[in-house]
Amino acid sequence: MSEDARTTDPGTRGKLTIADRVVDKIAGRAALGTVGVVASGSGLEKVVGRRLPKVTTNTQGSQTRVAVDIAVAWPRSAAEVAQHVRSAVTDAVTEFAGLRVVAVDVSVTRLEPARSGNRRRVE
Repeated sequence: MSEDARTTDPGTRGKLTIADRVVDKIAGRAALGTVGVVASGSGLEKVVGRRLPKVTTNTQGSQTRVAVDIAVAWPRSAAEVAQHVRSAVTDAVTEFAGLRVVAVDVSVTRLEPARSGNRRRVE
């Protein structure tokens, strides 16, 4: 190894590219971990790609734009949940991918009844 190679800053030796699908996964986990967001989608919806949350990212260099479609548990405020999702996704993508998030667009596409383990069936 030459003297130049050993003294060169490691950050200048190469390039790191993070695939959009990796950012999608990070953002999806952050969205799903937000209080009020629920996983939604039947078996057929999973097959055709309509499962929620659904994330689409567009990364250019070290900047990314994220679009997230979510289902919100009723009766939570959709606006409040969307704001929390924006924050959670921004924080997670910045921390885990090292990307600058320029925007997080959140669409509430479904309201789901609150799930409770105490449901009783009326006969």
